Amino acid sequence: MKKNNSNIDHKKNVESKSIIIEKLKNLITEDSSVEAKYKIFNQLKKSWTEIGKIPGHLSFGLNNSYRHQIKVFYDFLYLDKDFKKKDLENNKKLKQEILENSKRIENYADKLKAYRELLTLIKKWNYQIGPVEPKIEENLNNEFDNIIKKIKESKKAYLENKEEFDEKNIIKKKQILENFKNLIKEYPKEKNEWLKLINHIKALKEEFMNIGPIKGNENNEIWKSYKNINRDFSKEKNLFFKNLKKDYSENINNQLEILKDLEEYVKSNEIDKKKILDFRDNFKKIKNVPFKRNKENWNKFNVLCNQLFGKIDSKRSEIKKEKIEVSNKKRELLKNLNLKNMDSKIEEWKSLEYTGSIKEEKEFLIVIKKELESENKKSDEIETELSKIKSRILDKDSINSEKNKIIKKIEDYKKQISQLENNLTFVSEKSDTSIFSNVHSNIDSFKREIEKLEKNLNLISKS
Repeated sequence: MKKNNSNIDHKKNVESKSIIIEKLKNLITEDSSVEAKYKIFNQLKKSWTEIGKIPGHLSFGLNNSYRHQIKVFYDFLYLDKDFKKKDLENNKKLKQEILENSKRIENYADKLKAYRELLTLIKKWNYQIGPVEPKIEENLNNEFDNIIKKIKESKKAYLENKEEFDEKNIIKKKQILENFKNLIKEYPKEKNEWLKLINHIKALKEEFMNIGPIKGNENNEIWKSYKNINRDFSKEKNLFFKNLKKDYSENINNQLEILKDLEEYVKSNEIDKKKILDFRDNFKKIKNVPFKRNKENWNKFNVLCNQLFGKIDSKRSEIKKEKIEVSNKKRELLKNLNLKNMDSKIEEWKSLEYTGSIKEEKEFLIVIKKELESENKKSDEIETELSKIKSRILDKDSINSEKNKIIKKIEDYKKQISQLENNLTFVSEKSDTSIFSNVHSNIDSFKREIEKLEKNLNLISKS
């Protein structure tokens, strides 16, 4: 009975292939567009690969007729050079995809499964995909032939050494299960991490399934363990994504609160860059938000941040412009400065805003010092006058800086005095008196310098 059913099937398959060949013959002359014909052409090629076996004595003739009609139709299509170029490139990509797939199944531990999938790829390569550029066709065919050869050899080796292969595959399955267990020892807290884990587990499961069944009780135990581990993983995964909906609502509200606060801050006149960065950090800390909604809120957030940074830039430009104007006025004050107009110039300088430029203050003091020196005043008097002027024109930070410099000089002199006085205790009374005289002279000199500095410190501190 089985033989009769087989004959009937063969007959039906022969008829189906004959019909496809006839349709291919008539396709060129059909009254339809090239696009419509091309669509039908691809459907016919696909149908051909789906038809079952036919008697061997008819196979050669039918396959030759099919290939001939395919070639005739491609000759018709390729009259359009642009279409030909695109189609050849597309066919090359399809064949490269088959090569990638064939390399993937070559690594299957289940060599019989690999061989079965290979037969499907061979059918598609030979009967469904069109021509490619002749200069690359040979390389593609050779690469595919080599992979076919390896898979066939692997199948043969498997059939000859089933027990050895099964033992190796049992070890592989156990290792995959161990990796599976290690990955789910601690479940992620965030959606993106969950997605990474899901992809990783998916790859492991594919690897496990591609090993295929192994005869024996041990395989049953391994399969049972696999199902238990996968069940636990699926349970945790489903629970996470179920609870994620609640997190979504809460986290969206948290983002909206930040956006609301940021909108209010945009209205403020005093903008602090650090505060903007704090807003950004807080926004980024919010995880588990639907991608589309997160992108929408992030875009709104960026718009508001750009407005704030724009206000900061605008304020900077305004301040810079004001400083330039003040600097220009200060440069004008330096012109024609003399002893007669010095007080008025100092008052005018003092009324101008500090620009942050120490150089400007130094230039002003240098000019004043030159004027004072032109009056043949002593250096001590000049320093005293300069200290008074500094207390009038310098800003608080600059004055503190000057005070620190003076204090440091005083401390240095005191250290030197202490060192000299300490050295005196080690000098013998019988030593040359000139040594004592010189040391005492230096100590007195340092003390005088300290007095001057303390006086200047007192003057500059009265600002």
